[in-house]
Amino acid sequence: MEKILKNDSVNIQIGQLGNILIQSKGYEEFYNNLSKCNIEFNEAKTYEIASSGFVDFNQHLYEDINHMNSISSGIYLERSLITYRVFIWGSKGEGFEIFKHVFIGEEIFNIKTENDIKQYIASHLQELEDGILKTYNEGIKESFEKFGMAIENRTLPLQSILQFLTIPNNMNDFR
Repeated sequence: MEKILKNDSVNIQIGQLGNILIQSKGYEEFYNNLSKCNIEFNEAKTYEIASSGFVDFNQHLYEDINHMNSISSGIYLERSLITYRVFIWGSKGEGFEIFKHVFIGEEIFNIKTENDIKQYIASHLQELEDGILKTYNEGIKESFEKFGMAIENRTLPLQSILQFLTIPNNMNDFR
């Protein structure tokens, strides 16, 4: 079965904060490294560390290529926390965050290269895809069509889909 969210179909961009993340062994070192460079940081803002861009699907259901369903994800710096987030996008360009994981120090320590960041994002997108396929229990095209319809109708079975991610949806633990 051909997959949609495989490594080579996910285009991951790593910014200057991504390089700081690679050089850091935890939050303390990340903030020390951040203070040494000329990046202006405001805790009230959210900054992109690395992003997947948009992975589009269900093009065959829409006449206009600009109207389709998409998934995007990435690693962000927000409110002093490093987070991994997943967004889904409807055919009218509306985006919804469906998942947020706050990094713990050990996860920062384990990111040593740009490839580690790319693999981190791609592997969790693949877990999301597994959740979509297992939830709808059909072929790839049919499962993503039903997922797209659920996005449009805002009737997503998120608990079923997200249970396949190996990292917790833990933002509430930090509030």
